[in-house]
Amino acid sequence: MNKLTENVGKEKPEVQEKEQNGVPSGLLVVSRAKSLIALGLLIGLTILFSSQLHKLKFNYSFNSFFPEGDDELEYYEQFIKEFGQYNDFLFIVLKSSAPLDTSFIQKTDQLKVSLESLLQTESVISPYDLKGVQITPLSVNTYPLINRNEPPDQQKLKDLNLYGNFFGRDNESVMLFLRHIEFNEKKAGDLYYQEILQTIADSGFSDSIVSGKIQMQYDFTLKLENELGNLLIGSIIVIFLILLILFRSIKGLVLPLLVLILTLVWTMGLMALTGKSIDVMVVMIPAILLIVALSDVIHFIHKYDNQLDNGFPPNLSIYLTIKSIGKATFLTSVTTAIGFLGLIFLPIKPIQEFGILTATGVILAFVITFLALPALLFFFPKRVERKGYTPLSWTPLLTRLFEKIITYRKPVLGVLALGTLLIIGAIPKLTRSTSLIVGLQKNEPELQKVAYFDKYYDGYKPFELGIELDEDKDLFSQEVIHKLDSLESYLSNEYGVHHIQSPLNLIREINAGIHGGARKYFSIPEAKDLNTIERVYQSRRLRTERSNVQAKEGKVIRLLGRTEDLGSGHFRPKNEELKSFLDNINGDGFHARLTGASYLIDKTDGYVVQSLLKGIGFALASVSLFIFIFFRSWRLALLTLIPNLLPIAILFGLMGLLNVHLNISTAIIFTVALGIAIDDSIHFLARYQLERQTHQNSIAIKNAFTGTGKSIIVTSLVIVLGFSVFLISGFSAAYYLGFFIVLAALIAVTFDLTLLPILLQKRPDKN
Repeated sequence: MNKLTENVGKEKPEVQEKEQNGVPSGLLVVSRAKSLIALGLLIGLTILFSSQLHKLKFNYSFNSFFPEGDDELEYYEQFIKEFGQYNDFLFIVLKSSAPLDTSFIQKTDQLKVSLESLLQTESVISPYDLKGVQITPLSVNTYPLINRNEPPDQQKLKDLNLYGNFFGRDNESVMLFLRHIEFNEKKAGDLYYQEILQTIADSGFSDSIVSGKIQMQYDFTLKLENELGNLLIGSIIVIFLILLILFRSIKGLVLPLLVLILTLVWTMGLMALTGKSIDVMVVMIPAILLIVALSDVIHFIHKYDNQLDNGFPPNLSIYLTIKSIGKATFLTSVTTAIGFLGLIFLPIKPIQEFGILTATGVILAFVITFLALPALLFFFPKRVERKGYTPLSWTPLLTRLFEKIITYRKPVLGVLALGTLLIIGAIPKLTRSTSLIVGLQKNEPELQKVAYFDKYYDGYKPFELGIELDEDKDLFSQEVIHKLDSLESYLSNEYGVHHIQSPLNLIREINAGIHGGARKYFSIPEAKDLNTIERVYQSRRLRTERSNVQAKEGKVIRLLGRTEDLGSGHFRPKNEELKSFLDNINGDGFHARLTGASYLIDKTDGYVVQSLLKGIGFALASVSLFIFIFFRSWRLALLTLIPNLLPIAILFGLMGLLNVHLNISTAIIFTVALGIAIDDSIHFLARYQLERQTHQNSIAIKNAFTGTGKSIIVTSLVIVLGFSVFLISGFSAAYYLGFFIVLAALIAVTFDLTLLPILLQKRPDKN
C-alpha cells in the first residue's frame, strides 16, 4: 500500500480500494465529463428560472392574513356580499390653524367637488355639508349642522358628535370621509390613490394626511421594494466581509457568491413560476437563503482545503469532502427545511407559503452547493483559502476549553441550569397580541398615521357587527329598537366604539326632524311616533343612507364604528365580554354577531399557540426521525434535541422578559430557530460517531470537540452576523426573526460546546 492509499485509510477507514489515477476505483465522483454535465445542468436551470424573474410582483393584502378555514371568515365573506367592503374608504385630513374659517371652508368645498369628479369616487362626506332634518306636515326640510357664518365652539361640535369624528381633537384639522369603488387590481387602486394626492396638492393643501386600505397597500408595496433591496444589500455586504475574512482570496469570494446567486435565482424564479408575489413575509427569503446557503459553502470549502493540506490531490480531495460532510450537510439542510415547514400549521396563507418556499430554497442551496462546487473545483483546483499568519491557534484553544468544561462540568451545568430556569420562568409573562397593520415596527411612518388617528380622531380601527332579523321581526318594533339602543350603549361605554353608524342614527335624526330639528330629540323615539318615522325612513330619498346599514329588505343590519388600535391583547377579553352580552340579548328573532376584517385579524392570535405547538411538535418528530436514520441511535437523537430544545424555551422566556408580543409576526421564530440551531449539534455528533469507530468514548468526544469546534463557532458567527442584517428592517416579522435567531444561535453554540459533550460523557465505550 503506497502513501496515498495509506492517507485515505486514515481519513476514512472504509476507503480501501484499488486506485485509478490516484482515486479509489468505482468511487470516482468528479471527472471532466461529469463536471461539464453538472455545469450544463446548472446553466440550463439558471436560464429557465432567470427568464421568469420579470413576472415577480410586490403585493400587500390585508385579507391574506385572515385565518383560513374559519367559519367566521365564511360569515364575513357572505356579509360583505350584502354590503360591500367597509375598507373601501379613505380618511383625508386637512390641517389648518382655523378649520372653521370661511376661506378654509370654501377651499375645502372646492376640493370636495374635485374629489367627487374622479370616476372611482362614490361619495365624499364633508362636515361642512352635514344636514339636520326638519319634518313638517307639508314637507321635509334640511338645514346645515354647521352655520358657516357663525362657527360652532368646541362644545357645540361635541354635542353634534363631530369632535373627534370630523374635527380633530387637536383643534387644527378637519377630516373628509371618501368612499370609493372596490379595486380588484392593485394597479388601479395605486393610480387612483395618486390621483387623490395630486388633486389635494392642486387644491393648495400642503399639509394633509390620507389614510386607508389603498394607501396602505401602495405604501407597503414601496416599503417592500425598499426592504428587499436593503436586506439584500446588507446581506451581501456582510457575506462579502465574512468571505474576505475567512478565505482572503478572489477565489474565496467568487465561488461562494456564485453559489449564493444561483440559489437566489432558482428560488425566486420558482416563486415566479408558481405565481407567488413578494409580500411582507417573502421579502425575508432572499436574505435568509444567502445566510443558510453560505453555511453549506463554508463547510465544503473548509473541508476541501483541509484535504489538500493533508496531501491529497484535488480530485481525491473533492471526493473525500463529499464523502465526509455530504450526509451531515444534507441532514442539516433537511432539519433547517423542516424548521421552516413547521410554519404550515399556522392557518395564515402568507406564513405557510413563506415556510414552504424557504424550505424549498434551503434544499436548492444544498443541491447547488454539491453540484457547483465539485465541478468548479475540478477546473480550478487550487486551494481556496489563502494561507497566511493567523494569531489564533484553534486546536490548543479548543483543547483547553474542552478540558475546562469536563473538569468543571458540575459548576458548568449549575450555571446553565440556573440561567435557563431564571429566563424560562418569565414565560408566563408572554402575551398574545397583534395590531391591525400586520408586521410593522412601532416607529415606522405608516404606523404614525394610525397613531395620529387614534389620538385625534377617536380611532382608526374599523369595527363591524352583523344583525339578522327573522321574517316575523321588524326594525321598527319596540323590542328591536330597544335591543339596538342597548347594544350601541354597551359598545360605546364598555367596548370603546366611537361614532357608531346603524339604522338608529337615521331613526334618531328623523325623530329630531319631526320635532323641528331640535337636537335634544336626537334620541330613541316614543312608540306613538314610530309609524311616522318609519314612513320617512322608508322613503326613496333616504335609500342611499339605508343601504349602508341595511340589506335584504331590512332583515340584515350592519353596525359600524371605529376604535383605537390597542392590539388584540386588549380586545380579546373585550370580545369575550361582548359575546356574552350578545348571548343575553340574542333570541326571539334577533341575532347579533361580531364580524369584520379587524376582528378576523385579531382572531389570528387564537391560532398562534395551538399552531405553534403543532409546528414545533412536527419539527421535533421529523428531526428526531432523520437523526435516528442518520445515526441509527434513538439515544443520540434524544441527546441532539436536549441542547436545542432548551434554547427554544429560553426564547419564549426572553420574549416574556422583553415584552415582545406573541403573534403571527413572531410565531415564525421558534420552528425556524430550532431548524437552524440544530445544525451544529449534527456536525458535532457526525464527527463524534466517526471517532467512536476507532477511539474510546472520552477520546471521541474530545476529538469531535477539537475537530468541529472551529467550524461550529465560525458558522454560528456567520448566522449571527447574517441575521443581524434583519435588525435594520422596519417590519416586525423580519426584525424579531433576526433578533431572536441571533440569540438562538449564540445560546445554541453555548449548549453545543458545553452541555452536549457533558451528556455524551455518560455513554459507555464500545466493546
